[in-house]
Amino acid sequence: MAPFIKPLFAGMTLILSGAAASAATTEIKANIVDGSCQVSLDNASITFDQKDVTQFATGTAQILPLGVNLNCVEMQGKSPSLSVTGESSGLTDTRLFRAASSTAKYAGFMLKKGTLTSLNDFYNAADTVAPGDIVAIAQDQGSSVQPFSVGLVRSAGDPMLTQGNVNARITFAFIFP
Repeated sequence: MAPFIKPLFAGMTLILSGAAASAATTEIKANIVDGSCQVSLDNASITFDQKDVTQFATGTAQILPLGVNLNCVEMQGKSPSLSVTGESSGLTDTRLFRAASSTAKYAGFMLKKGTLTSLNDFYNAADTVAPGDIVAIAQDQGSSVQPFSVGLVRSAGDPMLTQGNVNARITFAFIFP
C-alpha cells in the first residue's frame, strides 16, 4: 500500500506548486479553567441546649447535624476535598474543637463525618474529623450536601468538666485536587 500513497502525494505536490499563492487565517481560542466548589453551611451558627455536668456521663451530652453544602463545577472525575481547621485549646484530646476563650473546662465539640445520633457510641465512633484534617468529598460534580455530626463532649483523659461556656469555630475550605 505504501507505493500507492507515495506517487499520489508527489502528484499533489506538483499540482499545488503550480497553483496561485493565497492565504487564509483562522483565529483559535480556548479558555482553560480549574474546577471549583462553592462551600456553604446549612447552619452558620449552632447552639446546643444548656447541659448539666452530669449529662456527660457517656462522654457526649448532645449531637446536632451539620450539612456542608457544595456546588461543584468542572470537577467531573477529579477528587476534591475539604480542609477542616479550628482551635483545640486546653484539652488532652486534640481531636476536639475548643476555643481558648471557653470558660467551661474539659468540654469541647467533636466532629464526625456522617449522620450519628447515639450518645453512647458517638465519642468512640469512626470518622472523627480533627482540627487540621483533610476530608474527601463524596460527590465531585453538581450540588451535594456532605453530612457531619457535631457532638458536645467531655474530653477523654481530662478531669471531670466544669461549668461555664464552651465555644469553637470550624472552617471548611475547598481544596482543588
